[in-house]
Amino acid sequence: MFDVEYGRWEEEHHRLVCKLRAAVQEHLRLRENELGLFVDNCLAHYYQIMNFNSIMSKTSSTCIYRYN
Repeated sequence: MFDVEYGRWEEEHHRLVCKLRAAVQEHLRLRENELGLFVDNCLAHYYQIMNFNSIMSKTSSTCIYRYN
């Protein structure tokens, strides 16, 4: 179960990071609060996997070693 969810998370993470990089490269055309939204989305996405990893580590100790 964790492998499937982690794979989905990785795909979404890649997409978000690409959007963030593009936003940073074009930061002169973005307002500060718009750039902040991209950063907030990436951080929220990262916290999702950390939370999921925490939940899974309570049921399977191999998750801690494989994905941290």
